[in-house]
Amino acid sequence: MTSSPLKQQFLQSTQSLGYNTNIETIRKEQYPQIKDAIYLDHAGATLPSQHHLQNFSSNLASNLYANPHSKSPSSQASSARVDSARHKVLDHFRASVHGEWDVIFTANATAGIKLVGEAFPWAQGTESKSQLTILREAHTSLVGLRGLADESSSERAIDVRTISQQQLEQQLKAPLVSPTPLRQSKLSKDTLTHHPSPPPSPNSSTSNLTAALTPEEEQSTASPSTITPTYNLLAYPAQCNFSGRRFPLSWASQYKQHFDTPTTKNLVLLDAASYVMTAELDLSDLASAADFVVVSFYKMFGFPTGLGAVIVKTELAHVLRKRYFGGGTVSAIASDESWQVYRGSLHGRYEDGTLNYLDIVALDLAFESVEALYGSYSAISPHVTALHRLLFEQMRALVHYNGKPLCSLYVEDADMVGNPEMYGPILNFNLKRSNGQWIGYGDVERLASMKNIHVRTGGFCNPGSMQRWLDLSADEVKKNLEAGHVCWDDTDILNGKPTGSIRVSLGAMTTVDDVLALISFLQEYFLDASDPDAIVQSLDLIGESDELDKASDAVVHVDSVIIYPIKSCRGYKIPCGKAWPIAPHGLLYDREWMLVDEITGAALTQKRFPRMCMIRAEVLLDQNLMVVEHDEPQETADPEHNRRLYISLDVMPTEQAKSSSRVCGDCTSVVHYTSPEINEWFSRFLGKPCRLARQPVASSNPLKGGDSPSSTSEVSESGDGRASSRFVKSHLNAPAGAPILLSNESPFLLIADKSVERVRDWVDEQDQGQGAVRRMANQSQDLEAKMRHELTSDSFRANFVTKGQELGFEEDAWTRIQIGEQVFDILGPCRRCHMVTIDQMTSMKNSDVFLALSKNRKAASGQIFFGMHMLHRPELSVAPFTVKVGDMIRTRRMPL
Repeated sequence: MTSSPLKQQFLQSTQSLGYNTNIETIRKEQYPQIKDAIYLDHAGATLPSQHHLQNFSSNLASNLYANPHSKSPSSQASSARVDSARHKVLDHFRASVHGEWDVIFTANATAGIKLVGEAFPWAQGTESKSQLTILREAHTSLVGLRGLADESSSERAIDVRTISQQQLEQQLKAPLVSPTPLRQSKLSKDTLTHHPSPPPSPNSSTSNLTAALTPEEEQSTASPSTITPTYNLLAYPAQCNFSGRRFPLSWASQYKQHFDTPTTKNLVLLDAASYVMTAELDLSDLASAADFVVVSFYKMFGFPTGLGAVIVKTELAHVLRKRYFGGGTVSAIASDESWQVYRGSLHGRYEDGTLNYLDIVALDLAFESVEALYGSYSAISPHVTALHRLLFEQMRALVHYNGKPLCSLYVEDADMVGNPEMYGPILNFNLKRSNGQWIGYGDVERLASMKNIHVRTGGFCNPGSMQRWLDLSADEVKKNLEAGHVCWDDTDILNGKPTGSIRVSLGAMTTVDDVLALISFLQEYFLDASDPDAIVQSLDLIGESDELDKASDAVVHVDSVIIYPIKSCRGYKIPCGKAWPIAPHGLLYDREWMLVDEITGAALTQKRFPRMCMIRAEVLLDQNLMVVEHDEPQETADPEHNRRLYISLDVMPTEQAKSSSRVCGDCTSVVHYTSPEINEWFSRFLGKPCRLARQPVASSNPLKGGDSPSSTSEVSESGDGRASSRFVKSHLNAPAGAPILLSNESPFLLIADKSVERVRDWVDEQDQGQGAVRRMANQSQDLEAKMRHELTSDSFRANFVTKGQELGFEEDAWTRIQIGEQVFDILGPCRRCHMVTIDQMTSMKNSDVFLALSKNRKAASGQIFFGMHMLHRPELSVAPFTVKVGDMIRTRRMPL
């Protein structure tokens, strides 16, 4: 990448101490998958190197590995690799290889946490019961332990506590007057919830479970007078996966010293998955270390992705309970009697079934690759620490024209950023506009994706951190769910608060160029260099005047009338001279049908299935037919797939095929076509099992005469099949109850050809006059192909395209228009999503259009506007209510 002054300043300053100056060469040779990408989600998963992948591939090609539960040479080869990897894991974490520690391989860190919860010796009862204490900043997988401590009997409940760092440290600083179990400490009631626990494990005799015990331990175990201690569990992350905050590893020993008694013992589970992605964890001091440590190896090496581990102290063998047992975990077993003897080692006892031995081969080789590329794992931490400090300082320096910060950084102690004892290389944040309004994290992620910048957004499976930093109470989380918000959906702001955030995380192969590219992206697309109120004024479309403006010299008229019979499919342009009826919910047959997932019933859209734009539905009113065909080129089309499908406008599926589907957040009733011919046609073309569905409304063909079946009461149990179940969105200036079918927000959408030209110019300007759209056209030798790749009004999927304006975006100032003899109110501007990036002729995606709009048509609210929503006013119009291409347009504008 080209060098910048900021980059040179960084490299020449003491701030770059620890930065790997060879990383650009290493990255070019070893990480071709990110040649043109800015990858900033290493906390999600880091990336595998070519050295690692090639060694793994070569090793598999050169060696015969088989199921290790055998004595064959191939099985023994697998066993040897597993033993080697187990030894390397212990060596990497400086855990003694002389029997004090064992490594139990699992599918991932979550599976390791679950294993600990299932094997833990929970005690229940009114006199003695265990406690589970979870740090507030814990990953959901740690929080999930409370489910394993759950049973229906409330009187046998296990105490489950969620505790903050401050609360825990206050307890650890309290003087030790006498040994007191933690359950007697005075925590506030609002941090305590009760969860009943599972019963003790049956058939888990001590003789079958114990490892080698000392004579004293054997005597103690055998003595009936011995009091078995109650075991409590403290579970916390070494590093918060949300904020990167690191928590003291010394808590493990301090906790035990403070709260252990002769009758109460405390064990500690450390979630190290996020911590070890760039840092080394030292378990050499057995007495001060946590009892259980869980890791996921893909966070360390990028590959293998299906492998984690629990690193556990072997002294706990006689404490842990074995419940379920699978193949390979028993030394002897009787099928006709409840009797089995488990294997002696912890890993032999708890690794149920066949290990993922090929992934373990990859793990064995991963340690070698890191050493070959970086010298040692210890070189990674100072590298990412230097970049983390640079990233934080640059983001903190981003301020709007009025001095207000762009980034709300979720950092507790800013002075500690860059101190690897306090923070790992994670930065979590949200963005605010200069007027203080939040910018939706979804908008940021979509724009970043178009610039090939990879970040992560949402709640990051860390409910405690999310609630803390986003100021969300438990009641607000519940209300958000009632409002329809669930994890991973597109609702990023609700009731004035973000529902999630943006996370950037750095790894061994991150460069200073990656960091500066993110900063440049934030500056270009989200930093207000001037007062955005000017944009608000130009888009404030609520105004009145007394009469239609007829004085304009420009003859503005309708250039195109388009309907989209099947939602998200290609539009049908009404032929010139043909008058098209206006229905109560929009143009007749506009967005009355949609395709739904055969299994889930969810609506299919171009965002996920771009090929939908190659499906074209033509409505022939005089023949009472909808003709559906696809535009797959003849040379690539399936020869057995008919190009055309004929559907009668009269055919409405019956009530028995009725179901609910969600459209733009609204739950609406639709009826499904059951014809195999119809559904197989769409499924075959899209490569996705789906069904055609129709909104059961009272559309009727005016050329057919009489009532059509679609208007009969058959489609509704209540007898009212005529009403739409969806209405114009509330943010638009429309009367309550204005109906729509399957369109997103309003019955009609209007754009101007002059405004499309402006966008086309912006696309070219943003890349020095050679925007990607034009480049594609220039590379084509076929004139027709050039036109197909040219940005046209089709990308914006409007119902009306106007022609004759002198300037672009004159429609922003319209409040009411007259098309022919029909009057429409302007409801407000259309909020745009990245669907405009899809070429409606080829289904190819091109982000230049959306990026141009985001730079030039973004309002202070963060919404990107293009086109105007409209509502028909029949009481002001002349019957019959029809429109056609060529109709003159008269406009009423807001007063100046």
